Amino acid sequence: MFPSPKELDAQCQIKLDGWVDLDSERWREVDDDPSLTKKWLKLLMKEPAYLFTDSDGRVWGKGENGIYYPYHLEYGKKKYGIRISAKAAN
Repeated sequence: MFPSPKELDAQCQIKLDGWVDLDSERWREVDDDPSLTKKWLKLLMKEPAYLFTDSDGRVWGKGENGIYYPYHLEYGKKKYGIRISAKAAN
């Protein structure tokens, strides 16, 4: 099973400036190529999955070193993780 959101945050080595919901207006503002981001998400979440969502809907991957990292994009000097709100636990 995947780590909890708290465990993921605690071990994350990438400093994010926030999370943006996929398909939101804010996401479109900070993503230079939204269609490419969606294409990669679709591809990398298929079996064998390289990316997964935590119970908050945030997208993560696991590096070769065993450390999880947020799937993110860079806008200027800021980094934003991708969140799929439809995948978040209710």
